[in-house]
Amino acid sequence: MSNTVTLGKKIKAYLLILTLLSVINLLTSPSYIWVVWPAIGIGIGLVVSTLSWNKPKNNSL
Repeated sequence: MSNTVTLGKKIKAYLLILTLLSVINLLTSPSYIWVVWPAIGIGIGLVVSTLSWNKPKNNSL
């Protein structure tokens, strides 16, 4: 249950950051939309983080 809350917070932060970056992008250089690159990078991190929750923990050490 706590993973769902954490995922929700991560998604909200992701959207907030990308909204801010989109505004900066459109105000500073509207001819080149560079905000897609941070969106892809942060999105990959979000997906990897989400997938790592389902991974079993190895406590054999």
